[in-house]
Amino acid sequence: MDPSCKPVYCFGPFRYDSGQRLLFRENEIVPLAPKVAETLRVLVERHGTVVEKTELMRQVWPDTTVEEIGLARNISQLRKALGDENEAGKYIETLPKRGYRFVGDVLERWPENSSQSHSRRIPPSIRRTRRLLLAAGTLCVILGLVYWQFYRPSRYLSSGDPITSITVIPFECRSPELDCSAFPRGLTELLAAQLTKIEGVHVLSPSTVYSYQRARLSTAFMARVLGLDVVLDGSIQRAGDRVRITARLVDVHSAKLIWSDSYEYPVQQLAEAQNFAARDIAAQVGAHLTIRQRFLPANH
Repeated sequence: MDPSCKPVYCFGPFRYDSGQRLLFRENEIVPLAPKVAETLRVLVERHGTVVEKTELMRQVWPDTTVEEIGLARNISQLRKALGDENEAGKYIETLPKRGYRFVGDVLERWPENSSQSHSRRIPPSIRRTRRLLLAAGTLCVILGLVYWQFYRPSRYLSSGDPITSITVIPFECRSPELDCSAFPRGLTELLAAQLTKIEGVHVLSPSTVYSYQRARLSTAFMARVLGLDVVLDGSIQRAGDRVRITARLVDVHSAKLIWSDSYEYPVQQLAEAQNFAARDIAAQVGAHLTIRQRFLPANH
């Protein structure tokens, strides 16, 4: 590539001509050893991003194996030339055990005869801002898809009367001897089935909850994205020859506890315990949701 077509990087009182590989302070040349100039070239061309030590050494010494001490010496001489002799300097930032980053504001100029002839200021924060905007945009798209998939009105569901949306969060198992995989899952399925029998209640499928848990998304985030009103969760543990199941009904919007109670069943009859617990808990949830709906605003 023609050296006259390479950009010139301006930062503070300095100007680095990447075509000639010369550093200027105002209009005076700042003497740099060739490998020090190469180190500056790599850093300034990737300003705002971390250049790992191994990559920096590979770029500066492509055909030679060198120790890190050689790179450290180059950085030290470069800092001295820039008047930047501080580990968290104005121009060169050291990231311990990783590498270095050029952090100064850079104005990139192209020669008039270059196809990219223009000047543009590229602050180090631009890349971070772009990443944040991209992440925010991606999140909005995901939320939109989730809303379309789960929250849009369905022709199979009534929308004329006050409706409460609920889901069952798998209960926390605190006693491994109870089979903490099968028992909570079975209770969840039975609870969901019992809750669907309550008039004026929409129950989110347990499989959707499992998907969110596998994605390590919080319950509060899931509940708000899916438009839930309340969630039912709780815990399971052994207490002597009994199994104690504690249930909690929580308001999604205020995080307040609506209702909570504990139930105990013989540990020798776990299958029956699941059925009895699902029936008893669902009955209490239905009673409290009916009371709650009675006081909802008419336009809820």
